[in-house]
Amino acid sequence: MENQVTTEQQPEKKSALRVVIHSFFVVPFIIAIFAVLIFLVVRIMTAEPNTAQDYLEDVKIGGTTKRWQGAFELSKILSNPEMVPDDDRFVSEMISAFEYSANDRDIRVRQYLALAMGATADAKYVSPLIAALAHPEPDMIMTVAHALGNIGDNSAVDPLIGMLDHGEPKVRLQVVISLGKIGDASSIAALREMMADPEANVRWDAAIALAKQKDASGRRILLDLLDRNYLDSFPNIDETEQVQALMVAIKVSPFIQNVELKMSLEKLREGDSNLKIREAARLALTQFE
Repeated sequence: MENQVTTEQQPEKKSALRVVIHSFFVVPFIIAIFAVLIFLVVRIMTAEPNTAQDYLEDVKIGGTTKRWQGAFELSKILSNPEMVPDDDRFVSEMISAFEYSANDRDIRVRQYLALAMGATADAKYVSPLIAALAHPEPDMIMTVAHALGNIGDNSAVDPLIGMLDHGEPKVRLQVVISLGKIGDASSIAALREMMADPEANVRWDAAIALAKQKDASGRRILLDLLDRNYLDSFPNIDETEQVQALMVAIKVSPFIQNVELKMSLEKLREGDSNLKIREAARLALTQFE
C-alpha cells in the first residue's frame, strides 16, 4: 500500500515541476525573444540610411576592410545625383582621402574612390585623377581612365592620349573608350592611329569612338563588326559578346550615314537570328536620311 501511494505521488510531482519550469523559464524566455524581435524590427524601420559622408568617414578612419568597403559604397551611392553632397567641403575631403589612399596597401580603396569621383561627373576631381594616371599598376590606370571618361572634361584628353602607348592592351582599350566618351575633336588623330593597334578590341573601340564624332575613318571596321561571319572568326568571342559588339556598332552607325553601313543594317534587320539585334537595326535605320 505504501508503494502504491508513492507511485501515485510521482506523476503529481513531475507535473508540478513542469509547471514551475514553464512559468518561470520557458514563458519569460519566449517573451524575451519576442521583445528582441520587436526591437530589431523597429530599429530597422527607423534607422537612417548611411550617407555619402558616412561612407567617406569609413574610408578616412576605418580599419583595412572598412576603408575599401566604404569606398565601394561611395562608388555606388554617388552614381545617384540626388545622393551627391553639393558642398565644397565634401569635394575637398574626397580629394584628400584619394590622395592619402596612395599609401594604402589595399589598392581597392584608391580604385573605388576614383570610381566614386568619376560617378559624380564633377570636373573638380579631374586634376587629382589625371595625376593618378602615373600609377604603376595597369588596373589602377584603367580605373582612373574610366573615371575621367565618365566625367567627360576636355582637360583630360591630352593626358589620356599620352597613355595610348601603354604596354598593356587593356589600358589602351580603356583609354580609347574614355576618349570616345569625352568626344573631343582633338583626339581624332590619335584615335585614327589606334585603328592599327595589334589588339582587335582596341581597333574596334577606336572606330566606335571616331564614329561618335561623326568621323568615318573606321567605316571598314564597323562593317566588319556588323558581320556575323567576321565575328565568328574569333573563337574566344561567345554569343553574348557578339551581341554586345553588334549592338554598339549598330548604335553608332547612323552617326556616319554611310550607304554600306545602311545595307548591313538592313541585312541584320531582315535576317539576324537575334530579335534584339533585328529591332536595334530597325531603329537605327530610322535615323538614316
